[in-house]
Amino acid sequence: MPQVSKIRLDKKTEEELIKKLEMALAKIGSTQEMSSFLDSLLTKNEKIMVAKRLVVAILIQDNYTDSQISRVLNLTRITVAKARLFYELRSGDLKIGIKKLEAEQNFEEFKKMLIALANYSIRAAGGYVKL
Repeated sequence: MPQVSKIRLDKKTEEELIKKLEMALAKIGSTQEMSSFLDSLLTKNEKIMVAKRLVVAILIQDNYTDSQISRVLNLTRITVAKARLFYELRSGDLKIGIKKLEAEQNFEEFKKMLIALANYSIRAAGGYVKL
């Protein structure tokens, strides 16, 4: 996880910064604009971290186990367990974003790819894959 400065901002300033970020994200109108914005704001590792969090939520929603999710995304089970706890506490908020993704035409293809990867990982872990 990226490190936050040890010198904390006051709570009001932190809240204002977060509001500005949320406002900027909400006003971005296209995938291309969002991509450019995120490229200029986040490192590749930060984008991957956020994307993995989203995929963990999707897989949790589809009833995958922590160990299955861990294998598919190359995460520790502790990380997945923490994400599961976060999801259980805030799932209503996450479901809003997931529902919007599900409306996209290629989301089902993406989900099928994740499920195929999960199933392969499960078989491979059990020694059932022929090379």
